[in-house]
Amino acid sequence: MAFDYSKSGLPANPTWELCTKMCNRWLDDNMKMFGPDRIANFMNDQPVAAAKLLLGKCTDTSPESVIVALLGPAKGALLAGAEMGVLMRHTFGDRAVDLVRTLENPQIAPDAAMLRDANRIFLVEGLSTMNDQMIGRKRIDAFHQRRWDILHGLESRFAAINGYEPELDKLFAEALKKSRDTLEGLDQAAAAAKKQPKPPGM
Repeated sequence: MAFDYSKSGLPANPTWELCTKMCNRWLDDNMKMFGPDRIANFMNDQPVAAAKLLLGKCTDTSPESVIVALLGPAKGALLAGAEMGVLMRHTFGDRAVDLVRTLENPQIAPDAAMLRDANRIFLVEGLSTMNDQMIGRKRIDAFHQRRWDILHGLESRFAAINGYEPELDKLFAEALKKSRDTLEGLDQAAAAAKKQPKPPGM
């Protein structure tokens, strides 16, 4: 079943719906091996979940931060040059484009509000990733080390920005602990299984 914005739980908004279509197209082009069902799950569990966290936990959520959250891995389209860059700014606004640039390099944030939004995007995307990809996993797969790498990156960045968004910070800290507990538990179970003596004749 393909992703359907009307069933996402987000309010009717043509710009937000366009963002999810761009994200969905990016996934179709780059992650087609997962098929429409898993891509739809990703849409709901990551970009849509991230946007809902912004809207539910931040009373002063900016329009551009919701746009960037819903674009998910397709947000790089806002950094296009030449005529496409003009189109992106016209469609999504200058601040949405500048927010993506700030995500890549926080040092160039034009003002405190945009740096705040960049930190919020990091928090809500990290939360949606941990809830979708780490917490409660039951087995090790080919992406296990990649998940550890992501978790280390989340822990490092969070240490630098912790304290600015109390509600999101609390959720993020809890998710970091649950994610680490899950991954460590999988590693410990795998190590224990290797130590089990082989039955006679094996």
